[in-house]
Amino acid sequence: MASRVYWLWLATRNGVGPRVTAQLLEHFGDPEAVYAAGRGALLLCGGLTAAQVDALSDKSLDGADRILETCAKKDYHILTLGDSNYPDRLRHIYDPPAVLYWRGQQPLWDTRPMLSIVGTRNASAYGLMMAERFAYSLAESGFLVVSGMADGVDGAANRGALRAPCRAGSIAVLGCGVDICYPIRNAHLFGDLLVGGTLLSEFPPGSEPAGWHFPQRNRIISGLSLATIVIEAPLNSGALITARLALDQGRDVYAAPDRLGESRSAGCNALIRDHEADLLTDPVQLVRAYGGMLREIPDEAKIDRAFRSLTGRPAKDAEPVAKDAEPKHAQKKGKPDLWRQIDEREARGDRRRKASAAKPPHPEQTASDVQRPAQHTPEPSKAGLPPLPEGLSEQERRVLKADRAGARSTDQLIAATGYPAPQLLSIVTMLELDALLRNEGGMISLCE
Repeated sequence: MASRVYWLWLATRNGVGPRVTAQLLEHFGDPEAVYAAGRGALLLCGGLTAAQVDALSDKSLDGADRILETCAKKDYHILTLGDSNYPDRLRHIYDPPAVLYWRGQQPLWDTRPMLSIVGTRNASAYGLMMAERFAYSLAESGFLVVSGMADGVDGAANRGALRAPCRAGSIAVLGCGVDICYPIRNAHLFGDLLVGGTLLSEFPPGSEPAGWHFPQRNRIISGLSLATIVIEAPLNSGALITARLALDQGRDVYAAPDRLGESRSAGCNALIRDHEADLLTDPVQLVRAYGGMLREIPDEAKIDRAFRSLTGRPAKDAEPVAKDAEPKHAQKKGKPDLWRQIDEREARGDRRRKASAAKPPHPEQTASDVQRPAQHTPEPSKAGLPPLPEGLSEQERRVLKADRAGARSTDQLIAATGYPAPQLLSIVTMLELDALLRNEGGMISLCE
């Protein structure tokens, strides 16, 4: 087996993401062989950009050695794709992380089936209560609950699972290093996970949270799990994108319904309406679906009672701190809150969709044309497209321009922009939140 230093070297190559890493491993066999490959052999591999070849031609192991030294000194644990105890379910997704870092309790993913719970950060008291009760009941049944330790539904799910008496535990997948608590207001939950759960990340210790980290980490949340449960997710939200990742990975998706007209649950209701998710009403439904994978079949009546009873402190006490009441140390000076950036994009996306839906039909269309299902029509001329919106980064503008020019698949966009796959997919995700692009089965196109 290749030494861990080569796994760390490969995982930290700038611009070489999980999908390219998987291609390199398939071509060369192991990270040590990739490390030994010269520029000519890398060029023969095919599909690599010039920047990726340059990154792989840098043979310095200093960075990898520093990570190994830090992890050994601080008792952070490392798992690589070459390790037998790497989570098997995650190993078989399309783009598994080459390296995982974890802290806390030894992960039980080899012995306990996992279910993930995701949802909006701006959850209602009802959403927080449902997330906590579902997580509590599932952990009490023996499932390992996976979420993202974010504000709202994710944090409530991690918290609820940790409070279950059976101590099945919970995994929080982070968008930063395992030594960094983000958001800082979840410091108590971070500490509880260190004691009774597991903190997990593909980003090396010391990695600060970044906007593109969170879409990338979502594939781990869904990839670890048998099924993903969505509670309160607006249309085009990050939680809904996690649900689509789960579907792409061949996982089951469940959604908790809510009141019609409630924007924070419009995504859940849409998943159910479009038959992309099963309607979820109680944890017994999940126990019956996946209980055969548990060591002991849970008592359904007991689980039902646990779900319907209060689980610890009232949901109102679990609500996130109001944004204007955050402690001053919650953010570093000069760094805007990442969740707020994503919230603003989701809000802009909602406004764009509402404006598009409110547009009257083209005057030349008849009523029957409006009612008839849309037929494929040639793409309009580029001159007829509206100007790009203000406030986009240069990278986002470049991706939109490439899409307008006819690049539709991920590979075409990578070739047109020169961005590595992880960066490109994160940009696409942000533009999805903004309702400027949609990603359907790997085909990326402009929103109407």
